[in-house]
Order: sequence, then structure tokens, then C-alpha cells
Amino acid sequence: MPELIKLQTPDFELSIWAHDIDSRLSVYEKTKRHRLYGDSGTDKAYATEIRLTPELSVENLEINGAQRFNNPDSAGKYSIIPLKAPIFFENTQYQFECVFYGKVANAFIAHRNHVFNEGFRFSPASNTIPARLTGTINTRNDVGWIHLPLQYELDGKHHSQSFALEVFPIKMLLDQDLPSMYQAIDTVYPLWRFSLSEKTEQDVGSNRNRGHFPIMWLANFSNLRARFEQGLKIICASPHSRLKSHTPQVKAARLKGKIPHKLHEQIQQDFKSGQYDKRYKTPKKYLSVDTPENRFVKMSVLRCKQQLAEFEEKLRKAQQSTPNQRLSNSFLNELQSWQQPLKALLNQSFFKEVGPYTEMSRESLVLQQKTGYSAVYRVWQELKFYLDIFAHHSSISMKSVAEIYEVWCFLCIKQLLEDELGFHLIENNAADLTQNDFFEYQLKDGFAGAFRFKRADGIIVRLAHEPKFTQKGTKIRSYLVSQEPDIVLEVTFPQVDERVDQKQCIWIFDAKYRIKTNLGRFDESVTDSIDRVPDDAINQMHRYRDALIHLSQTGSKYSGQYASKSRPVFGAFALYPGFFDQQNAQNPYRDAIEEVGIGAFALLPSQNTNNGCGHQWLLQFLKDQIGDASVKSANLNSSHSVISEHLYVQNASRIPHYGMQQRYYPDLILTAAVGPSEERSANYYDKFKSGVARWYHIRQDAISIVENRSKEHIINEISYLAISLPDEENNCYQISKIWPVKKVVLVPRYNISEEQSGKSSVDDKLYFLFELGNPLTLHQAIGNVEFVRFRDSLKLTTLSKLENITDFNAVEEVYLRP
Repeated sequence: MPELIKLQTPDFELSIWAHDIDSRLSVYEKTKRHRLYGDSGTDKAYATEIRLTPELSVENLEINGAQRFNNPDSAGKYSIIPLKAPIFFENTQYQFECVFYGKVANAFIAHRNHVFNEGFRFSPASNTIPARLTGTINTRNDVGWIHLPLQYELDGKHHSQSFALEVFPIKMLLDQDLPSMYQAIDTVYPLWRFSLSEKTEQDVGSNRNRGHFPIMWLANFSNLRARFEQGLKIICASPHSRLKSHTPQVKAARLKGKIPHKLHEQIQQDFKSGQYDKRYKTPKKYLSVDTPENRFVKMSVLRCKQQLAEFEEKLRKAQQSTPNQRLSNSFLNELQSWQQPLKALLNQSFFKEVGPYTEMSRESLVLQQKTGYSAVYRVWQELKFYLDIFAHHSSISMKSVAEIYEVWCFLCIKQLLEDELGFHLIENNAADLTQNDFFEYQLKDGFAGAFRFKRADGIIVRLAHEPKFTQKGTKIRSYLVSQEPDIVLEVTFPQVDERVDQKQCIWIFDAKYRIKTNLGRFDESVTDSIDRVPDDAINQMHRYRDALIHLSQTGSKYSGQYASKSRPVFGAFALYPGFFDQQNAQNPYRDAIEEVGIGAFALLPSQNTNNGCGHQWLLQFLKDQIGDASVKSANLNSSHSVISEHLYVQNASRIPHYGMQQRYYPDLILTAAVGPSEERSANYYDKFKSGVARWYHIRQDAISIVENRSKEHIINEISYLAISLPDEENNCYQISKIWPVKKVVLVPRYNISEEQSGKSSVDDKLYFLFELGNPLTLHQAIGNVEFVRFRDSLKLTTLSKLENITDFNAVEEVYLRP
């Protein structure tokens, strides 16, 4: 593949090469096309550009092997070179080679990031081989403007030339998705996304947080420094001064020049009276530079110098305490060099006459209009308010897109809980950010920095970012290796029955800024072209669910306390930047999520376009699990009970170890009635009356009190049948015996014998056939069982809930439809 860029100047030739960007470019174009971003990509006539600082004489330029121009005789100077299509993408390795024509003694890249500079190597000229600087850059998850500050010495003269190249993401849109993420993050975590030294930088939008944030001050100062120093030079050459009055008292012998007539007469009278040592007031006017405007200028220079010196000192200390060098020496030396002009300006003679600055009582036209002063005044205002003014003229390093995407996913779930699911924030422990040694803000990870929410039905939710589960955990423990998932959603249901433990469920989400590009080992050679999460991300979800164990202390003071273990994670899901029409399409991981509780959700900032919402699948999943804002407060206890029961009958929650069973209610009872006697043999009814019946059957579709998708789990969980029989005295049905269920099978009606059912049939409909044990006799029968329809006799309850119940209408049901 030819060089992506081949740029020839009078001093050197720069070549940039990558193995293959065609696939990246096609994915980028596909992303634009799917997101309805427009045919041209942007409103500009070109997609991106190369920025040159300072402007550079370009003799020849080739893009992707095609020559753009070649005019060595009249080389033009360029500060911007437009490109028709992006050529720099994330997670791509690029090779750079700069071949020098003259005698170059040394050349290097003076980037802030030390690791970035370490990727380049200078080779001096040898025989016929010219001097060259070569290196590689892997863009990884860094997007934005990547700067190559080239420094070289040619014929004993130092030269500086910077190239700025724009790195594009391929999974999302740089100028559509990222600003949405930044806006959401800045609302909750102001200034967190900015970094001191990354590979790339981005144009910074307005940020109204006026707190002290050194990184933004430094980024703005580096951009405004030249204008600031130029204004100061103009001031030093022609400082502003004011005419001031001074009235000294001097003796007559020291008076000079023309003496006013009145003063002359006063002196004559004093001499006649013999007063020769008397002093006289002599008003004088002179020009003084000790003005409020010069005091302001001196203050701004002092503050900038002190701020830069503080930055340099702290960064050098942090550099020494960090095992791996992060900042380059050229960046630290650059900070030191910025201070030298300010020191020289403070040593100017006229500054020694200028006093300390005090707030001016009114606006100064000198600061606003006079040459030099107006430049310094405006620069200071920009430094004072950081990047509120001329924001897009400054750039600053951002944390990687992977980190941005992770925190945005965390805040997206927070927003869904508040806006869609009806929760109200009751505790915010994540508001305070802390600065590290490199002036960067960090989140307070773990449950210490969690959000807590509460809903009208009493459900409490805790949302945590990167909590750490270790071997020493007292509530949730990882026995072998510490686990640190990105997002943990912990839901606690209110306890309305003292006999039942308080229910608590956990779902884990892990943000993965990756999309599957390679076929897995067992994938078919032909797969669909939809966006999927990488296989290792799914494997990590299995690890999270299996590794975390919930511990609860049980037992008594006689038997001793011991830890009862359970698995608290009801599901683990990857979040990835896949694009789908989520309102009309089906999540490719839906079946896996329903069956085993492992899967993924595509999640992108929603633009509410025709292609649908970017979080619809995740929102619907959360609604299915914990309900939404439509929950009414009329029957809070039953509503939250229905939601919690619903979680325990899902397929993923009912997978036991081989050879075991998974039950939510160990004493689940199904109440049912025996059909009319004229349809069955007399012997069939006599067995139920005498308590020797061993079989009971019921049509599969007759049990409509539970959802179809959870019916099988609930039927297998039934431990008892409460069979109601006709009560001839009270002309109703009643329950006097409860039969233990030994076994239940689903069979066609024709496979149920006459002995088991009371009559034979050739019907092929499916029936549940219960094998019964010896019944338990109630001390007091439960009467008033309605039997207008057979389904009226069906209720799901528990043995404990039937205590002291004599009226069937008072029976409390479980597993109600959510």
C-alpha cells in the first residue's frame, strides 16, 4: 500500500504509512450512513485537514499515492492542507519517517507524553544515507487531534515545526456522539474528562465551571502566551503614565526657575523680618508610571509566573514519584522556558516603580483600548475564566474514548433510573472529585461514590462505579481474585413480611468500547454484518457472575454463626457502541439474556432520529426487571412483591447445579377443585374424600394465573395441592386436605389412565399430571371456595399463608402477574 501522506519541504520529506486503512474507512463511512449523518459527512467541502504550525513551504504533496501538486520553483506556504477523506482512525498503527536533506545534528519529537516520544528514533547521516527520524504511533482509543511537534537542528540553527492530524473513531461520530457524552458527563462530573498529557487533543467547548482547574489554565495559557508576551513588550516600550502633582516644601535658597509673584512677595517679607530658614510650598507636576493599569499588568505577570512555577515544581515531584515516566522532559523544560520572558519583564526598571494592585473602582479605557494593554487585559480575562471566551481556539487533552464511554454508560443508567423508572435521588456520594498529582480529576470509585435512589413503592437502588470485590468482603466476596466491574446496579426490595428475608438483587454492566471484528474459533465463516460485542467481553460477564458470592450470617447462639452462600448476580451484561434501529429491531443477545442472564446491550447517545433510540433495549430490560414510573402507590406491598417474585421465576434464575432443584417458595401450594361428580367415576371421588387419591390432572392452558414463559418453573416448584371438594351441607366447595406433590409431568390427555383421572379420553391436549403422597388434614377446613368456573378455584399460595385461614377469599396469593 502506498504512503498515506508524502509531504516534501525544502528541509525534509515526511512520509506516513499504515498497513491498511480501507477497512477502517469503510466502517467509518458505514457508521455515517447508518446514523443518517449526510452524504458529505460535514458541511465543509472536505472531511478533515492537516494543520501546520507555523505555516510551511510545501514543494510536493501526495495523498494515498495520488499527487496533489508539485511546484518546486514557486513553493507556497500552507497552514492548512485539506483532505477529502479521513486517513487517521482509532486503534490503528501508523509509521512515520522524516528524511532530512541537509546536515541535521539532532531531531526529536517534543510531545508532552513521554511514551509518545519514546516511539521515535533519530538516525544521523551515514555515508550516502541521509539523517532521518522514524517512529510508530498506535492511536488506540485516543481520538481528536494528534500533534507531532518536530524539533531539529539544521546547519547549527534550531527549527520547530508542528503537524496536527485528526484521529477519527469508527464506532461513533466524532462531532455528534462525543459532544453528547461530554455534555452528560460535564453535568455530573465537571472537568473530569480533561487530562494533562494524552496522545491526542480536542477543541474545547464552553465550560462554565469557574473552579480552580490547573490543566485548563495551562492549556489556555499555552495558546495565549504569544499574544500575552507581545502585549507586554509593547507596554515596556511605551508604558502608560499619568501627570501627577507634588508639593514639596523647600527653603528659598533652593528655589529654581521662575518664582510666582505672590511667593516672591512672601519671601521678601520673610527676609525683612529675619526668617531665612522658612520653607515654602512649590507645586510641581510630573509623569508617573505607578498607575492602576500598570499595577494590573504587573499583577497579571506575577500571577502567571507564580502559576507556571508551581506547575513545574509539582509536576517534577510527581514525575519522580511515578514508577513509569509519563511526562516528557521537553514538556517540563518548556514550562520552565515560559517563565523566562516573564522574569525578564518583571526586571524592567519601570516595574520597580509600580506598586501592588488593588481592585479598580471603575472600568479603565486604557485597559480596554490602548495598544498592548488591551491585549494583556483580554488574555488575562480568558485565563481568569479559563475557556469561556474563544473556546474553540484552544485545545486540551481528553481522557481516552474508552474511559469517556464507560463513565457515560454509568450516567446513562442513572438518567434512565430517574427519568424513565420513577426513582428519585436520595444520596449522592459521587459529586466530589479529587485531583491527582498531575492536576487531573478522578472519580471516587466503588460504593463510597455511589448514587442511591428510592421509588414510591419502597424499592431502593444503589448505582456504583467500579466497586472492588475482594477476598476480605463481608457481604459480597470474591474468593480467589479481586473483581472490579464497571457498573453495579443493586436493587433492594422492602421487607413487608418478617418471615421472609429482604430481597436484594444485583446486575452488573461492563462498558466495552469495542465491536467484534474477527471471527471466533467456533463462529461460522459467514456471519451477519450486525454489530456484536467481542467474545472475550461475553466471557468476562460469565466470570463476574460466577466469581461473586453473597454471604449471610445464619444460625443461633447455640449452633454458632456460619456463612450461608448464594449468588447475588442475576445478570451480567456488556455495553458496547453498536448501532441498531432499536425500536424495530431485536437485540441479537435477547435469547441469551432470557435463558442464562448473560449478554450485551448496544448503547449509543440517542439523537431520536428515524432509526430509533440508542438505549431502548437497555431501558426495556430495566423496566422488565424492576418496573417503571407507572408504578402506583395504591398497593405498594403487592407491587414490589410481584416485581421481586418475577425476578425469581425467569429462566436465568432457575438454572440449578446438575441433579438439584431451584425453588423460591419451598412450600408453594396450588389450590384446585375436583370437577363435577357426574363426569367421573364414583371411585375417583371416594379416593379424595378418604385421602387415598394418588393422582390429579389439570389442563396446561387452564393454569392462566401465571405467565406462559414462567409457567413451567412455577409448576415444578409446587410442593402441595390443596384440593377442594363439594360441601353438600353448605352448598359450596371446601378444602380439608392438602396433598404433597411427589412428581409432576406434562403428558397428552390420552396417556392418562381412567384410574388416574376418573374417566378415559382420546384427547391429545397437554395436561399436567401430579403424583400425590399421603395428605395432611387441616384442623379447620377452608370454605367458601367459588366454583362458577374451574379457574376460580385456582390460586398459588404457600403453606405458611394458609395458617388460621377459614375463608377461601382471604387466601393471600403469590406469583401474581407483574
